[in-house]
Amino acid sequence: MFEMLRKMIIPIIITVLVFFVAMIVLEWGMGFSSRGRNVQANIAGVVNGEEISWQAYYQMVNNLFQNERGSRGADYEIPDDRARQLEEQAWDELVADRLIMQESQRLNVTVTGGDVYEYLKYNPPAFLRQAPELQTDGQFDYQKYLALMVDDQAASFWAGIEPMIRQDLKRIRVQQEVVEAAHVTEEEVRQAFVDRFEKVTLGIVNAQMGKFSSLVPDPSDEELRAYFEEHPDKYPVGERVILDIVKTPKEPSVFDEERAQVQAQEIYDSVTSGSDFEEFARIYSGDPGSAAQGGDLGWFAPGRMVEEFDSAAFAMKEGDISPPIKTQFGWHIIKHLGYRGEGDQREAHCMHILIKPEASPQTLDAAWQRLEMVRAGASEMTFAEAAQTQDLEVHTNPPVERKSYISYIGAGEQVLAWAFQAEEGDVSEVLDLPDNFSVIRVTGRLPAGTADFDDIKMTVKRNLRNERTARICRDTIQMVYEEIGRGRSLEDAASMLGLDYEKLHPISRDASLARLGSDPVVIGTAFGLSSGAVSKPIDYVTGTVMFEVLDRQPADLTAFNEKRDSVFNAVLQTKQQRVYSDWYTSLIESAEVESNINFQRRR
Repeated sequence: MFEMLRKMIIPIIITVLVFFVAMIVLEWGMGFSSRGRNVQANIAGVVNGEEISWQAYYQMVNNLFQNERGSRGADYEIPDDRARQLEEQAWDELVADRLIMQESQRLNVTVTGGDVYEYLKYNPPAFLRQAPELQTDGQFDYQKYLALMVDDQAASFWAGIEPMIRQDLKRIRVQQEVVEAAHVTEEEVRQAFVDRFEKVTLGIVNAQMGKFSSLVPDPSDEELRAYFEEHPDKYPVGERVILDIVKTPKEPSVFDEERAQVQAQEIYDSVTSGSDFEEFARIYSGDPGSAAQGGDLGWFAPGRMVEEFDSAAFAMKEGDISPPIKTQFGWHIIKHLGYRGEGDQREAHCMHILIKPEASPQTLDAAWQRLEMVRAGASEMTFAEAAQTQDLEVHTNPPVERKSYISYIGAGEQVLAWAFQAEEGDVSEVLDLPDNFSVIRVTGRLPAGTADFDDIKMTVKRNLRNERTARICRDTIQMVYEEIGRGRSLEDAASMLGLDYEKLHPISRDASLARLGSDPVVIGTAFGLSSGAVSKPIDYVTGTVMFEVLDRQPADLTAFNEKRDSVFNAVLQTKQQRVYSDWYTSLIESAEVESNINFQRRR
């Protein structure tokens, strides 16, 4: 049991060590020259005067990435757009956490040791629920957990996680205090009951844009330009700048590659001499998806891994540990756990430790120095000539607006804020960005106005086609409506025009209709009509629809008392969510938040 606790505390110690090493690199190792940096070395942002470190930010990003891969598989490659969403989510969560903890201080929220004990007693942490030592017949054993809680020899372990639980309880109590402002009246409960259990049965005729888009020919260039000129308000652009950019990537040098190879060999020597492979994977592996599982990759079939790894893994015997193997990701030490299946169904089960070559402080310093020479040289020669002295190329970026993203260097508002304040011809300091160092020169400015037609031609084409398709949908349903005015039924009128008539199952006010979604206009119209009535044509996001009310089923008020409590809880929860959302929106609007993060599109 105590060996289990010792192993559990190791990741916590490792995290602290990693953060400490990162601090050394950021604050000491990057200072080989007397240069200054335009972004504080270890501050990702500030929330109401409270700093958020880069370590905290990258830890949060790593957690979100691991969760994403955990739901899709350790070898899942997160797409660039999704990666950027997760990076932004990490920042948002850190800001929310700081704001809530600041509120807990303002409200003087206190948490006692007894509070922590009671919370842990009824909410066992997930990592303990999964611990083999706390399971019986493959299931979490609550009695073993309670015994661990009162065991004196485990006191230091509980002391290690108590601060995290205290923080969690403070957050919960702030949230509880906020949502206590939500109140529900009896009239609201009764109306919610009626809304939930009243139902209508509809017959609908739906003209969807997807079914009619093939009838719309591609517009000519003359039509596109005419549409563009008739709707200039649809294509506004703000003030823009044109930038010349020189960059040096933060990539490992030959020396860094060799150092990684040496480290991989040292780890190989250690694990083949009896060191714990799982523990070394947790400490040293650069694969976050498997490191947390002690390097375990699970079962995989031939062809799933990169070629060099795959060839080595399926040539090994059970129990073998491979010498370091080079792939595009770095150096791998593989431990083979066995095979299952035969022939085409054969699969391997392996663990690995990945040593990724990373740019050393010396390498980063040299990259920074090259750009510092460009920046200094630009005062005595042209920007292009200064770049040429360092064998670097100048990239001229297309015009960008203040809120844009410069994909070439993976930067956005922070860099552009400087560019829009600078004069034409000004050269920036060396910019320390997530995956490169850059120097930019403001080459030109363009005033706000309407976008250039050639730049947005495809957008204009899509808009015009969608507008024409929507018009066909609307005109088609209008003809159905006119036929009804001549005495035809909705079903006959639809059939006459080659449209489908569909009878839906009874729906409630909170329904989401197939192909229509939960459009409030559609749903509101349906429940506003009497039985037998036919609606007028209704436009929605991707088409036009009309329907008739075939039947209405009023809510059975005799069942109100039976269902009152569940309806009350649902209404209360909705109100609490609204109250909390409004409170948090107000909190963040009044907060002073500064960010040094340029969210990347590429990792």
